[in-house]
Amino acid sequence: MAATERTRAQVHTGLAHLRQVAAAKGLPPVTWDKTWGYRMLDDAPEVWIGYERAFFESVHHRVENFIAGILLPHQKKKPDDPYIRTVMAQMGAIESTLHLLANLE
Repeated sequence: MAATERTRAQVHTGLAHLRQVAAAKGLPPVTWDKTWGYRMLDDAPEVWIGYERAFFESVHHRVENFIAGILLPHQKKKPDDPYIRTVMAQMGAIESTLHLLANLE
């Protein structure tokens, strides 16, 4: 942000665009880690997999919090509501899948 004098949102949007352009041109994915920051590595599947796992873990955490903080109270208030029963079943599957992807060996 400091180097480009852009806001966090502008930098985020720019990086998302860079990822899409790189993918469309067959370039390696743009990854980020604490040691190196943002990188485009041509032949580093371990870096790509690490980045993907971190992403899945982050999304899993958000889904887990959403279930606990929003959906469970809804389910407790209306346990027979077909809508919340369907939502809980689907979100449970999503949570399980994200957990599996984050920890896949």
